[in-house]
Amino acid sequence: MGETGSEGAGGKTAVEVAFAKLFGAARRQPYASLEERVDRLERLASLLVSGQEAFVAAIDADFGGRSAHESRLVDVVLALKAATDALAHVHEWMRPQPVAALRWFRPGRAFFEYVPKGVVGVIAPWNYPVNLALSPVAGALAAGNRVLLKPSELTPRTAALLAERVRDLFSAEEIAVVEGGPEVARALTLLPLDHLVFTGSTAVGRQVGLAAAAALTPVTLELGGKSPALVHPDYPMAKAAARIALGKLFNGGQTCIAPDYALIAAGREAAFTEHFTATVQRAYPNLADNPQYTAVVNDRHHQRLLALVEDAVAKGAQVQTVAPHGAPKARPRRMAPVLLFGVNDQMRVMQEEIFGPLLPVWTYRSVDEAVTYINDHPRPLSFYYFDDDDRRVADVLHRVVSGDATVNDTMIHFAQESLPFGGIGASGIGAYHGEVGFRTFSHPRGVMVASGVSPARRLLAPPYGRLVDAGLKAMTSRVGRWLGA
Repeated sequence: MGETGSEGAGGKTAVEVAFAKLFGAARRQPYASLEERVDRLERLASLLVSGQEAFVAAIDADFGGRSAHESRLVDVVLALKAATDALAHVHEWMRPQPVAALRWFRPGRAFFEYVPKGVVGVIAPWNYPVNLALSPVAGALAAGNRVLLKPSELTPRTAALLAERVRDLFSAEEIAVVEGGPEVARALTLLPLDHLVFTGSTAVGRQVGLAAAAALTPVTLELGGKSPALVHPDYPMAKAAARIALGKLFNGGQTCIAPDYALIAAGREAAFTEHFTATVQRAYPNLADNPQYTAVVNDRHHQRLLALVEDAVAKGAQVQTVAPHGAPKARPRRMAPVLLFGVNDQMRVMQEEIFGPLLPVWTYRSVDEAVTYINDHPRPLSFYYFDDDDRRVADVLHRVVSGDATVNDTMIHFAQESLPFGGIGASGIGAYHGEVGFRTFSHPRGVMVASGVSPARRLLAPPYGRLVDAGLKAMTSRVGRWLGA
């Protein structure tokens, strides 16, 4: 088992003991060589490859039914891609970047380099308990940092397995895993970390940000919110409904970038329902015992989803349950997909991130009206737009500000390691993945190598005389001529 929040040696908690080891190592050796970073990334990749079957089984047990294909794809393969992409490019990312020095300082030279921040804390969520734990770890290791990782207590088997595998392959001065509930997470946020990554709800993200601010810890907050899927009236409804359905139901809807609600032209409700239902019937012909349809993670979340539907109905929504061959009864947390029409902002389902197989459908009279509706609400983590007209696509993307976006599909931007992933506003702060992640977990340090024969030596050495006056006048007059032109 990994460390927990209980009291350890010298009256310190296990979180504090784990941090002290990492902090001490980072201060003794603040810069990790290319060879050290490659070695750590290779061990991270080995952890995923050798442990993939055990991870799939642990996640399935934690969910009470999780699609093995989804676990392999997102939790193993995409996390592995983060590690291998860093392995392929870290030597390029580490290179110092020369920049032009002001001519008064030449032949001195200037450059900047990315140096490790030190100790990076990672607080991971339950919905993708391996990927969202280890993908940021890959970026942090590539940047030369040590990592303090706290997996979610809602997936305890997976958390224990992560702790065991990390302990087998990494020293306590490289990566430490601390297990436990909210009290452990809070203790971690209060540490003087050099960077903190949190993935979870906006409400908890605010608390994490406040706690980190007290220690002046920079944060990357991957939150969520309500990601809209807007379908242009000219786009084929069969394609749009199918791709929205598959994105909504992946992992049982428990994805921070799942389409949270759809916006379609008024009068297209029947067509949307028809094609959405047909997609569900093809993909999941039997929900009750279908091992490829993921269950809601626990009873509390299941009851929360049922309460969202009940609240929407009480406030006037019309419900369309999509349940091939009847509702799932054998495993009650395999919740049948639900479409909600006639929704409004007084309903909780339009106020809260859903995180389940419920899809509100909001109808519009014009695309401008739909864009206005989206922009009148907090900025989404992801935005999905369905349209084959390139000019309209560019126009709508420029009018809707979101963390990320996908055109004519859902969620696939997350799988692109070369694209930054992150929110904006209420949906998050900062981004990672690929080179952007390397930069997030590094400090860009500027370096100036001075020359003893540069003209600036005279500018900076009193007593000042006519030569300095002439030089300063030349600098300002050149700018004045440029502004006048």
